[in-house]
Amino acid sequence: MNLTIIGAGYVGLVTGAVFSDFGNKVRIIEIDQEKIKKLKKGEVPFYEPGLKELVAKNTAKKNLQFTNSYQEAIPKSEIIFVCVGTPTKNLQGGKPDLSYLYEATKSIAENLKEPAIIVVKSTVPPGTNMKLAEWMKKFTKVDFNLASVPEFLKEGTALEDSFHPSRVVIGAENKLVIKKLLLLHKKIPGKRLICNSSSAQMIKYASNTFLPMKITFANSLAILCEKLGADIKEVTKGMGMDKRIGPLFLDAGLGYGGSCFPKDIAALVGLAENAGFDFKLMKAVQKTNEEMINHFVRKTEKLCQGSIKDKVIVVLGLAFKPGTSDMRESRSVSLIKELQKKGALIRACDPVAIPEAKKLLTNVEYFLDPYKALEGADVLMVGSGPYSWEEYKNLDFVKLKKIMKGKVVIDSWNIYNKDKLKKLGFTYEGIGR
Repeated sequence: MNLTIIGAGYVGLVTGAVFSDFGNKVRIIEIDQEKIKKLKKGEVPFYEPGLKELVAKNTAKKNLQFTNSYQEAIPKSEIIFVCVGTPTKNLQGGKPDLSYLYEATKSIAENLKEPAIIVVKSTVPPGTNMKLAEWMKKFTKVDFNLASVPEFLKEGTALEDSFHPSRVVIGAENKLVIKKLLLLHKKIPGKRLICNSSSAQMIKYASNTFLPMKITFANSLAILCEKLGADIKEVTKGMGMDKRIGPLFLDAGLGYGGSCFPKDIAALVGLAENAGFDFKLMKAVQKTNEEMINHFVRKTEKLCQGSIKDKVIVVLGLAFKPGTSDMRESRSVSLIKELQKKGALIRACDPVAIPEAKKLLTNVEYFLDPYKALEGADVLMVGSGPYSWEEYKNLDFVKLKKIMKGKVVIDSWNIYNKDKLKKLGFTYEGIGR
């Protein structure tokens, strides 16, 4: 099939690369000229394991092309995927900004020559497709159909999630549209759910707010475990054995971050308020998540005799999670800023996210080598979680004992063996342990 993807961001580029790998002819429209130049040279603008190679492979086959021209791409398209950002500026309860979505669909409508299916992959409020249809009719007389196929990608495992998803949700009312979208996804395994577009859009919000709620529950439980002498790792392991609960997203730590969870919770709270419903549960999730940073700052102060002023603290991991360079709503950024307010001197390590981190943080020393960063340091603090980069999980603590000035380890995601570190003479503090 001839496909067009609007937006060469995370979702758009992954979607385009995957569908082109199935033999479809895919054009990705991106208005950022510099990004287009880099992509044509084989440079992927963010880190995602395996994506650079997949893009290069299908670009060489001419199955994947990049352009900034709607006039070039849209008339040739059978299916057009809209993968633009829908940011929420007020993370305490605000509407998603749909301006990029309306701009993109206006440009699509103006350049339609033949009937096409427009698939909204961006995260949008339920009912958006009906409003978009009325909007687009102002700019074209050509027939089109709107559908919603939400993405459920996890950064760091996006290709695996795309090639082997748990489900494909198709939100559409037209039977011919449903048939064509099922055909497009034929080579992709996983369960199928056919529903209307509003339900599909709500499924995305529901999924992206339930998971951080689960994380927040684990964090709250961890704080209670600290007070009652239980071990959160044992508790969540026991919980996860129950197939009704499962083990995923029960890792206690600094809290959730990233490009989706914070904004989608905020959007859902805002949507609820507009509908006359006070979503107190989600508001509590937001508040509890923010409090986790200060919980770890207090832990650090306590282990440093009440003050971290002029203490050298090394934060391992800067992106919002390992396996990506994405710094959006990174918990490490919030943590570092709070530590700096208390007078701490920050050194930071990350294998891929340092260039992005430099745009957000000041007065930080950056290192690729954790051992160099930890020379003469007072505190080792785990940043990105919950699983961390392998090189940070497998540090040689015998070596660190010799080169660190202090012997304090703040294990924000419980990735280390606490008994082993204590035996070596480190002062260890995790969460809920």
